[in-house]
Amino acid sequence: MINVSEETRIGNSQRLETIGKMLKEIRFSEGRNQDDYTENGATRRQIQRGEHGLNLTLTSLFNLLDCYGYTLREFFEDME
Repeated sequence: MINVSEETRIGNSQRLETIGKMLKEIRFSEGRNQDDYTENGATRRQIQRGEHGLNLTLTSLFNLLDCYGYTLREFFEDME
């Protein structure tokens, strides 16, 4: 079993929080609400979990980025 340090767990939480803020910023910058993206296949629950920095599956993240019109590269290019 792999032992994950407390420092790593904190770092991962911060990364998820940053991803959530970025998702919310995209939505706000387009002047859209969560319901607007459900028309493109995302569920409100996926959007809420993503924007609140909760643990997302990669599939959920891919789905959200598809709905937002972003590639992985575009989304992560400004993230350290």
